[in-house]
Amino acid sequence: MAINLTVNQFEDLNLFTNRNMEKVIGGIINNSSNGVLVNMGEDSVIILDHTEGQFYIADYSFDRDKLALTLENFDPIEIVREEETFEDRVYEYFESEEEDVKTLVESYKNDVMNQDKFITELINDAMSRKSFDDVVDYKTISEAVNSVELESTKEPFFASYKERLTTHPLTEVKMFDWENSVTVSLVETESRRLINKTAIQRANDLWKKPEFKKLFSEAAEIFVEDVEEGVEKFKELFETYPQIFFLDAADRKSVFGKTLLGNNNLREDMDDVLKGLNLVFEKYDLKEMADEYLSEADDMDQEDMGDEKEGGADDQAEAPKELEQDDKQKLLDDLKKIAEKLEDEDAKKKIDDLIEKYEKSMEEGTRPDLVKEAVAILSL
Repeated sequence: MAINLTVNQFEDLNLFTNRNMEKVIGGIINNSSNGVLVNMGEDSVIILDHTEGQFYIADYSFDRDKLALTLENFDPIEIVREEETFEDRVYEYFESEEEDVKTLVESYKNDVMNQDKFITELINDAMSRKSFDDVVDYKTISEAVNSVELESTKEPFFASYKERLTTHPLTEVKMFDWENSVTVSLVETESRRLINKTAIQRANDLWKKPEFKKLFSEAAEIFVEDVEEGVEKFKELFETYPQIFFLDAADRKSVFGKTLLGNNNLREDMDDVLKGLNLVFEKYDLKEMADEYLSEADDMDQEDMGDEKEGGADDQAEAPKELEQDDKQKLLDDLKKIAEKLEDEDAKKKIDDLIEKYEKSMEEGTRPDLVKEAVAILSL
């Protein structure tokens, strides 16, 4: 009797074959800082810690619904070389007149050296499938984490997001400590961005911020001389302070005007700057940038509304926590402490890039994906 399957069902059937799963699991393990997949069975894997030269056997499970992989129960494998056969040959050599040196040498090659050859070839084959081009040495980051006193780790939000790393895992394994289980998702698990309720008020108060005033004045001065170059400078500014896009034209003009009033060099050109900037903002590059940002924020709001509508209390209980400004600052300060301790260029760039993204999100609200990334690093 024939089995009827839809195309999607047939695709799913082939998607999770052992061969495909070995590629997926191998890719995840090999992208870590210190692990490489050696072999995979039905429910277990052999992993080599290539930084220490130690083999481990671990259990794995794959959640098809959540597309999440869990690796756990890491047991070190001690390789014991079998030398009994060779020892017998040695005894025979001394006790029998028929044994010669050539036979003894051949026995050593076959019974002892071939074991080492097998292990070497196994390691070389596994290592050949790992690329080190983009691998960050998280061990150096871990050492930096453990060398400073962290403030954010003591706060309730940190424990909450650490737990969330299990229910909504990251898409990579940073490094194995060979003790704790590791869960990783094949897809991004955070689509929400929590826009603070006070985002509009903070946008209205931007003119009070010294750094905003400084950058705005610099962009305005360039804008007066060269509109195209000035627009690029303003785009850079609004990438840092995207909450400006929540303001309507009148409020935006008010913020810009108050900012310009504090600059004696631009006071006479204020009307021209405001008119020109409003035109550029509404019709050209900045409008496209604003539309993209607001569309993204609106999509996330719709997702949140849909979650509330369909999922009810259970989904709301799983919603990420919004961080207070003080908590955000503590997390940022701790990341900067780690960056200062790092000498490895790739590791430092990884933390610096995270700091830059995190700083940009400080004013607009809470980015759960960035908070989880920071918590994962500070938990190394």
